[in-house]
Amino acid sequence: MMHSFPYEIPILGTVAIVILAAIAVAIAHRIIQSRVQSAKEHYRLYRLVNTLITVVTAAIIIALWSKVFQHKGQFWGLIGAGLAISLREPLLSIAGRIAIFAAHMYSRGDRIEINKLSGDVIDVGFFYTRMMEIGNWISGDQYSGRTIQFANAQVFGTPVFNYTRTFGYIWDEVRVPITYSSNIKAMSDILRTAGQDYTQKFLSGAQQQLARMQRYFMVQNFELHPDVYLKVTDNYIELTLRYIVDPKQRRKASSFIYAETFRQLRDRDDIQIGSTTMDITVHPPDSESQGDDQTKAADQPTEAVGKPEEMKDQTREEERKILGRDEEGQPEEPDQAA
Repeated sequence: MMHSFPYEIPILGTVAIVILAAIAVAIAHRIIQSRVQSAKEHYRLYRLVNTLITVVTAAIIIALWSKVFQHKGQFWGLIGAGLAISLREPLLSIAGRIAIFAAHMYSRGDRIEINKLSGDVIDVGFFYTRMMEIGNWISGDQYSGRTIQFANAQVFGTPVFNYTRTFGYIWDEVRVPITYSSNIKAMSDILRTAGQDYTQKFLSGAQQQLARMQRYFMVQNFELHPDVYLKVTDNYIELTLRYIVDPKQRRKASSFIYAETFRQLRDRDDIQIGSTTMDITVHPPDSESQGDDQTKAADQPTEAVGKPEEMKDQTREEERKILGRDEEGQPEEPDQAA
């Protein structure tokens, strides 16, 4: 009598599950391809489906094979607990990948900051997120040329700053110092006009994004139009232009506004750029500054503060009085009158 192969069902079941998973992935990709137009959203859903189907397939295969080793449950339980502890970070990274796509934390192309690392996301893998670094020794939020890789598990318990998700613009500022005697109103108008010239092309799109965001979140109305603010300092008056800008165009935006502002300043005589100044007063060493002879004679600084006195040893003084000795340590003679 032939004995049946003990692993026949698990093997056939594993093959069938893998085939079904591949079919499910293909169907899901075709649905995403036909219904999603945004490249960024297509990437997010594509990766999310791959992750979920992979995790579900692995869980079903493990459950299928666990029946074969059901009499060795304690042994495999210890093995599983050890693997869970040793593979804690990789498992958290897989869970982090699911959280990233399911919670819309970020996707490919987003500009983010996490743990003081900033850059544009180029890939979200099973265990790591990769992005092109910006900043560091490069000013103006431009690429440094380095690729940053960090574990997906870092999204748990760590703030993730997204520059482009939900609302695709940020606010930036340009500061110009002018002297107290300058024409403040004229300078404010120049800055405001330069800001309006730059933002007029995308201001309507920013307003639409704000309206869409207000449908999902309790967000108040933002002031999207450029505005100028004034601050008085010890040396000059500082005018600050606040305006919205694409996060990836900050440096170009500020360069345009500065160039336009200084182009208009060339034709004006009533506006001067301010700077930190220092007033120095020099007094010549004349007789008045040094004081006359009578003042010098009457001035006794030492007497005003007092001359330090010599400190006496109070302990030896008390000891001498108790023992009845004089200052030289000899016994005092008895009083003749006594």
